[in-house]
Amino acid sequence: MSRFLADCHLHFEGCLPEETVRALAARTGHRFADPAVFELARSQVRGAAGFLDLYAEVCRLFRRPDDYFEAARAVAARFDRDGLAYAEVYVSPEIFSVLGLPAAECLAAVAAGLEEGQTGGTRSRILLDAVRHWGPESAHRVLDLYERRPLPAIVGFGLGGDESSYPASAFAGAYLRARSLGLRTSVHAGEWAGAESVADALDALRPDRIDHGIAAAGDPRLMARLADEGTVLCVAPSSNRATGAVEDLALHPLRRMLSAGVRVALAADDPVLFGTTTRREYDVARDALGLSPGQRRHCAENSWRAAFCAETERSAGLAALAGAEI
Repeated sequence: MSRFLADCHLHFEGCLPEETVRALAARTGHRFADPAVFELARSQVRGAAGFLDLYAEVCRLFRRPDDYFEAARAVAARFDRDGLAYAEVYVSPEIFSVLGLPAAECLAAVAAGLEEGQTGGTRSRILLDAVRHWGPESAHRVLDLYERRPLPAIVGFGLGGDESSYPASAFAGAYLRARSLGLRTSVHAGEWAGAESVADALDALRPDRIDHGIAAAGDPRLMARLADEGTVLCVAPSSNRATGAVEDLALHPLRRMLSAGVRVALAADDPVLFGTTTRREYDVARDALGLSPGQRRHCAENSWRAAFCAETERSAGLAALAGAEI
C-alpha cells in the first residue's frame, strides 16, 4: 500500500479498532461488548459534554498496563491498514492515574505497543496530553512524569478537554516548561469555544500548531493573523460535525479558511468514535466540502510541515506525497 499521509491530531483511546473496544469490554461485561450498543452510543453524541462522556467511558475499559500494550499494538496495526505514513497520538497520563493505574508503566506500555505494532511502515509518535478541565496542576504532573521518564517516542505536549474550563493563560507556565524540556507544543482551541479561544491560545501559549481552530473563521483579523504567522490548524471535519462544533458539513468553514490563506491540515481526531479514518477525511473534504485536488494536496502537505518529526522524515514524506493521488 502506498503511504504518504501524515496525521498529527489523533487521540489514543479514540484510535482503538472496534474489535479492540469489544475485546476490552468483554473482559468486564461492559455494555460496549455488544457492537450495536457501541454504535448507538457514538451515534447519539451531541455536543462537547456528550463526547467527553463517551470518551471517558471508553477510557474506563482499561484495567491493567498490559491492556494498553495490547491496545497500542492494535492501534499501530490499524494505522498500517489505513495506509498512514506517520501518526502523532495524544496520550493522557493523568487518565491512567484517575483509573488507579501506574501512569509511568501504562505510558511505557503504550510506547512499546505502538513500536511493536508498526510492522507495515507507519511511524507513530506520542504527544503528551494534559486534560484542560483538570487544571494546570494536572498539566505539570504530566510534565513531571516526562522529566522522570523521557521516552524517545514522546515528541510533544498539548492541551485537550473542555475549552471553557480554564483560560489558556492558566497553562502558560506548563507550556514554557514543556519547551524547556525540548517538547514541541500544540493546543486544542476554537472547537467548542469561540474565536477568542484561538487568539488567547496564540498569545498565552505560543503553540507550534493548533488542533481544530475552526472558530477563527468568524474573525477575519484572526484569520489574517494565522495566515501571516503560518500557524497550522489540524482540522477534523467528521469530528466537528459529530460533536456539534458545526451543525452540518456543508457549513464547515474549512474552504473559507483555506481561501484566507490559513494553513489547514486534515486529521481524524478520534476515528473509532466518529466512524472515520484519516484517508476518509480526505474523501469528506472532496465530497462534502468541495475541496479541489490541489486544496486536498495542500492540506496533506501542511500535515507534514506541522509534524514534530525530523527534517529528513518530513522531506521523505513530502517526496512520497508529491507523486500521490489524493
